[in-house]
Formats: sequence, C-alpha cells, structure tokens
Amino acid sequence: MATKRSVSGLQCNGSEYDAKQKLWYGERLPSVLNPEAGLGRIILDSLARSPDKVIQINADTGVRVTCGEMRLKIIRVAMHLRKLGYAKGDYVSVACGNGELVVPVFIGCWVLGLAMNPLAPVFAKNDFVHMMSQTQSRLVFCDPSNREIVQEAVREAIKDPKVQLYVMDEGQSVEGCRSVSELLEPIEGEQEFRAEYLGDATKLLAMVLCSSGTTGLPKGVCLSHAHFVDRMVFSTEVSDGPIFNFSSLFWATGIFAVLTSLFYGRPRVVTSSTFNPDLLLNLIEKYRIENLFTAPSYISALLAHPRLSKFDLSSVRHWQVGGAMVLEELIVKLQPHLRNGHARSIYGSSEIGFITRNDAYCLSNSVGPLATNVVCRIVDEAGHPLGPGQTGELQLKHRYMFLGYLNNPEATKNALTEDGFFRSGDIGYMDTNGNLFLIDRIKDIIKYCNYQISPSDLEGIIQKIDGVKQVCVVGVPSPDRSSDLPLAVVERAPGSNVQEADIVRLVDAQVADFKRLRGGVRFVNSFPMTPSGKILRREVKKLIDDTL
Repeated sequence: MATKRSVSGLQCNGSEYDAKQKLWYGERLPSVLNPEAGLGRIILDSLARSPDKVIQINADTGVRVTCGEMRLKIIRVAMHLRKLGYAKGDYVSVACGNGELVVPVFIGCWVLGLAMNPLAPVFAKNDFVHMMSQTQSRLVFCDPSNREIVQEAVREAIKDPKVQLYVMDEGQSVEGCRSVSELLEPIEGEQEFRAEYLGDATKLLAMVLCSSGTTGLPKGVCLSHAHFVDRMVFSTEVSDGPIFNFSSLFWATGIFAVLTSLFYGRPRVVTSSTFNPDLLLNLIEKYRIENLFTAPSYISALLAHPRLSKFDLSSVRHWQVGGAMVLEELIVKLQPHLRNGHARSIYGSSEIGFITRNDAYCLSNSVGPLATNVVCRIVDEAGHPLGPGQTGELQLKHRYMFLGYLNNPEATKNALTEDGFFRSGDIGYMDTNGNLFLIDRIKDIIKYCNYQISPSDLEGIIQKIDGVKQVCVVGVPSPDRSSDLPLAVVERAPGSNVQEADIVRLVDAQVADFKRLRGGVRFVNSFPMTPSGKILRREVKKLIDDTL
C-alpha cells in the first residue's frame, strides 16, 4: 500500500525525475574508462602510467608496493597460470582475507579471463561446499588460517581431481597445496607481456558474487567486466588520497575499493586484522585516510570510544556507512568529529552495485541521490509506478546489468521484471529533490555486522534438533541498534523439554561465527499460520518486537 511521505529534502545533483514515465535517473554519463576493454587490460595500463607511485600499504608489516611492482606481480601470476593451462571461462574460488598478495592474484586471474568467486574466509565448511559445488572451480586460493577447512570443502565439492589449491603465503608448499609464491617467481617474457583482448566485456563473466536469499544458502550473482569498469567509485573527482575499509574481496565494497585504487592510482591501506575501534582510529591518523567505508556497527563502537575526540580525523573527506540499515543518529553523532569531511549512509546491492552516490552531500536520514547511470522505479503492491513522496518497492536498472544467478534461471527470472528492472525487495520513497529514503526490507535477510544471514539456513539446522516441532528465525536489534541479531522462535514438540542452551550450543557448533544465535531463543506454544500451513514470519517478528 503506497503511503504519502514528506517530500522536502536537500537539493542534490542527480536523481532527475521523469514525471511521465515515473522514473528517476542518476546522472547519465559515458564511462571515463572503456567498459569494452576488459578489467585486466585497463588495470595494467593504469599501473604503467605511474610506476613509482605507492598503490598498496600493508599496515600489518609496513610493506609498501608501487604501481610498477604491483603490475609486475599481476603479470607473473597471469603468465604462470597461463603456462599451467588455465584459460578464459575457468572458475576460481578465493577464500582469503586482506593479505598482501591477494590483489595481484585476483587481477592476474582477470587478465586471463578467469571468473572469480570470492568467498568469506570465515565461512564454515558447508558454506564453502555450497558455492564450490556450483562453480566447480579449477583453482582455489585460501589463507594459512583456513587451509584445512578449505581443503575439506574442495575434496567434498569439486569433482575435478586436478583442482589446484594455493595458500596465500610465501613459504613452502604443504601436502595437497602449493604456495602462491610459486606464481610470483620471475618468468621469461614478463617485460614484454601484453594482455590480450578477451572479447565482448559486457558478456564476459568477471565474478560470481555471493548474495544471500531467504530461500536458502547464497546465490551466485554473475557480473561482467563491463559492470565493474563502468562503476565510478571514489574516483579522483573526490580526492586522490588513501582509501581504507575492512572489507575482504568477498564484499562488493572490498572489490570496489581495490578497483578504485588500481583505476585511479589511489593508495589502499590493508590489514588482515578485524575491526576494533583503536585500530581504525590509529590507521586513519597514521596514514591520513581520506575515504572510508564501514558498517554501522563500527560507527556505534567508535562513538562509544572514550578517546574518540583525541584522535586526529582531519584527513577524512568522505566516510560512507552501509551494509545494513543505518540509523540517522549514528550519522549525526559522527559528523562533528569530521571537521573536513562528510559522513553519510550509502545503499547498494550485489546485483546492481552502488545504487546511490557516495560523494553527494545529503540529508542524514537519506541514502542520497542515485548513482551514475542508475534508473529507479518505485511501485505499489500491484506493480503500479508511484511518484515523489509515495512509498513502495524499489525496482532498479543499470547500464550493465548483472548476468543472472549462476545455474539458477528460475531465480534470475523472478528477480527481474519483464522490462528488465531488478526487484530489490527494499521499500522506500523519493522526495521531490531526488533524495532516496529507505524504510524497510521486503526480504527477510538478517544483517549482522555487514554479513547477510539467511533465516531458512539456520531454520534448516534447528529443525533437525530433537524436540523442535517448528522454528522461525528473525532478526532483533543489537543493544546499540547498529546490527540485527538472529533469534530463533521455537515451538517444542509434544513432551519435549529442549532448552535454549541446547539449541544455541548445537547451532553454534555448525555455523560460521557471524551466523551464531546471538539473539537467543524464544519459545512459543504455537505459530500464526497461513491457511496453506506456512508460518507468518512477519507476525512472528511483530510478536517478538512487541516484547522488546
């Protein structure tokens, strides 16, 4: 049901409204780079232009890598892999954190036209198995810390006995694995190397990005080379200083940070450490970070830091917050600490990329105007287009749309309208100035610290526990309201005395850390049901929310 909203807002460039078609447009601009050229050729060309400029800084070791050094590493990886027989169309699984060698490996694979499937290094074995079973990757890269679990997943999921596993270290190979250092050895012809043209980049698969859905484990979002080349993120139009986020290449924000660095010669600071407030504040101060992206839960932790005001954050130009619904109060409280910068929430999806502009100044409760070359339509429950101030589902389109879900034509068909718009599953409205406001999510995905958790994934585990008759998993706000915590609502089987501690222990033993039942367990005598026998999830959510 469409509802009227206030249509006042701050004027931002972009989000032009076509009243006749009831469509909103971001700036319609040609790409600065050539999307037809392919990622590998563009990146090698960009790095060759400033060979002595520092492009990567490892905050853990202090090691700095210049554009020339990065380019040579990428070329060596590509040439070694080509010599080993890998070619365009082969899939590669990458289960690595932000190590020093990840970028040359990733881009070296792209130079050859390999399709990359980045995986969260903290995945549980079943998560790895699920995605590897779909891609049947010929190459797999992992960290020393997760080597054993990745090896188990490879043996279980990938049918090709010749699949090769590389570990991201510079030491000796171990049984069943090789060291990535082998791919960085000098190779004949490296100084004369030229990346070949790989064909139509609008159809050439660059990446299979994981995207969770409410119907189960992650789907594989297929994205082309042209999709990534066309997205102008953190470009030199904003600044040319250092950029930082904690996101590994599993996250779209991690990918775009890497590409921004390589396309525009901006130093990227990396660390293998996970977030803590002192670390982030020290990194900003030491390396004079200009652009950041963080999850809202990180902002909440920073604002609670007793010495926040003592740190020098004057280098920050833009601080983007996203990955989950961002409370207006977080932005309002962070802004005074950025005397030369601007904090704001941003909005994106795996299928579209960045949906709103990251460089625009806008209202603190808005995610801003649409990004370049993004088109938005807002519809009611019947699919009728709505105008400014009216709330409905966001449907989105970009010049280079995603190529579909891997091996899942039915999900692809359901995700798109007949005229090619992506059904976002998000509820929002546009004001008269072209600012987008998010209200809620149709989808039931739970977002914890920027990770997506599928309720049905956890429900499948809990349903198998003795004494559980029915279960419904919903998200409840964390104490600081910066994330959602998965909570299991359970109806016991007749005669059962299963306890919360039993369920939490059994679930936590089977899932990755971010999927744990941090919201706990609630017991009910029965669930609200549809006539067809399905649990009314939203009624369950309302029941729980009313008790908080």
